[in-house]
Amino acid sequence: MIKSLKPLALAAIVAVQSLSMGPLPAAAHHGWGSFETTRAYYIQGTVTEVRWGNPHSEVTITVDQTDLPDGFRERPLPQGANQSEGEATMASARLYEGEHQEIHLTLAGPGWMSRWGLDRPLETGETLEVLGYLGAEDAHDLRPVMFWLEDGQGVWQQLTAFPSQPEPAN
Repeated sequence: MIKSLKPLALAAIVAVQSLSMGPLPAAAHHGWGSFETTRAYYIQGTVTEVRWGNPHSEVTITVDQTDLPDGFRERPLPQGANQSEGEATMASARLYEGEHQEIHLTLAGPGWMSRWGLDRPLETGETLEVLGYLGAEDAHDLRPVMFWLEDGQGVWQQLTAFPSQPEPAN
């Protein structure tokens, strides 16, 4: 029967059926749901691997330092930061005490990086200071809310709301 339908009629049937299904849920891989957002962790490290692209860029860093630098919480937030979320994350900052010597970072895609002031890929050998949230299932994964380059430039990383609000560090 479908072979006998004219192309326009077939397109109309498909359109009507797809409309009757209603909207399909979108995949939420851009959210914070798989990260523990009550405690932010600070890591300074050296970039060892970079995959720059969409939907997310990915970077691996070796953990070089975990102590919060003097005056860290008073740093200005990076360009494009959400003031309240940024301040809550800074207040939640604590040193990383995990066992991993390498941490996988999930970053925004290149388009968002450019909007937030980073218009080039990160490079192997660069030093980053990172503040973000560990994976709920895998503490080897960290999703930065913000990070800083060696020259002090901050780069914001948050597009969506946290599932749980950050708790201030003691």
